[in-house]
Amino acid sequence: MNELERFREAGMISRRVKEEAYRIVREGARILEICETLEDIIRREGAEPAFPCNIGVNEVAAHYTATLGDISIIPPRSIVKVDVGVSLDGYIADTAITIVLDPKLEPLAESARAALHEAIKAIKPGISTSKIGSIIHKTITGMGFKPIRNLTGHEIKRYNLHAGLSIPNIPTRRGERLREGHIYAIEPFSTTMRGAGEVVPTKTVAIFRIDSGTIFRKRLKDEEYRLAKLLAERFDSLPYTPRWIDGFDRFRRVHERMVRAGRIHGYPVLVERLGEPVAQFEHTVYVSSSGCEILT
Repeated sequence: MNELERFREAGMISRRVKEEAYRIVREGARILEICETLEDIIRREGAEPAFPCNIGVNEVAAHYTATLGDISIIPPRSIVKVDVGVSLDGYIADTAITIVLDPKLEPLAESARAALHEAIKAIKPGISTSKIGSIIHKTITGMGFKPIRNLTGHEIKRYNLHAGLSIPNIPTRRGERLREGHIYAIEPFSTTMRGAGEVVPTKTVAIFRIDSGTIFRKRLKDEEYRLAKLLAERFDSLPYTPRWIDGFDRFRRVHERMVRAGRIHGYPVLVERLGEPVAQFEHTVYVSSSGCEILT
């Protein structure tokens, strides 16, 4: 099976995960159960989560996943982003949907969905990332909403979720060009016109990553080395959450120390700066000679 076929297979798994998400995300559902259910589907299909399932409620835009013992639930009349990644031997599919539990928020979700559709229609070899950003911006603002300017799409390579090239959701002065044969995630985020149109980090961190290619070049204490070895073997350089690690309490102190030292990277939960609700839709695409193929 060639590389593209592996990406396609990962994408097929992600579609099954999204179908289940539409079924189980509802008012009162426990976020921990949603995350574990969707992650378990990926594992049953013979793959691994490329990152912890993200559940973003209302103003939460990215990087929230259930923590150990999490008792939080989906609140009434909310807007819920579900962002999932599938890794099949390192070949990644990254995709997201927005589930609306308040009809008043449906137009907001539709603005992100429409922006994704319009951007994908325009994708072909050589298109600039700035042009894609312009299309997303025009679509969202034309529907009476505001794009999130400091969240972007990204190129994907094997075992590398964010492979360098970024795809903005607003026009930019300079942009790189999409290349035939490459894989990209396109992910418009939108908020209300009352919002700031940007996200800011919180103090909450539930998702982490190590760079397996560089971590062992650093001077590590014995307990740090053991933890780094465990993380590298389990996750390579892909994001993880402590709830995936059996008996994490025995590693907690060294893990916290390595995060403070910058040896483990933490991803703070990102929220809309003025607390306005956020919508997101995302597909992973393959750029072909004639346009692009949606993989997710």
